[in-house]
Amino acid sequence: MGVNEKGFTLIELIMVIVILGLLAVVAIPKYQDLRSEAAKASADGVYAAAGAASAINFSTRLVSASRANAITNTTTLFAAMDGAPQGWSAAATSRISASLGGTTYTIGIATVEDAGPTRRAVIKKRAPASW
Repeated sequence: MGVNEKGFTLIELIMVIVILGLLAVVAIPKYQDLRSEAAKASADGVYAAAGAASAINFSTRLVSASRANAITNTTTLFAAMDGAPQGWSAAATSRISASLGGTTYTIGIATVEDAGPTRRAVIKKRAPASW
C-alpha cells in the first residue's frame, strides 16, 4: 500500500481536452479572418503598383512621348509594371484579375485621359464590390 502512484486523473485529462477545444473554437475564425485580410492586402498592393506604374508612365511620357508606350490595355499595363504580378492575369483587354483567398479581385483601366501623345491611364478597383 505504500506505492506512490503517478499520473493524471481522468478529470484532469478531460479538462485539458475541453480547454484545447475552446482554444480551437476561438483560434480558427481568427485564422480565417487573417487569410482574407492577407488576400485583400495583396490585392491592394497590386492595385497600388498598377497606379504607380501608370503615374510613372505618364510622367515619363510628359518628358518625352517616345520614351515609353502609353498604357491603353493590359499588355502595356503589365509592361509598365515590369511584368504581371504572380497569380495575376489579363481578364480582358482592359482588366487584370487574380483569385486570392477564395475571392476574385479585378483591377481595370477605367479610362485613358487625353488622346494626345501623353495619355494617362486611370486605374480603378473593379471587383469585388466590397473591396
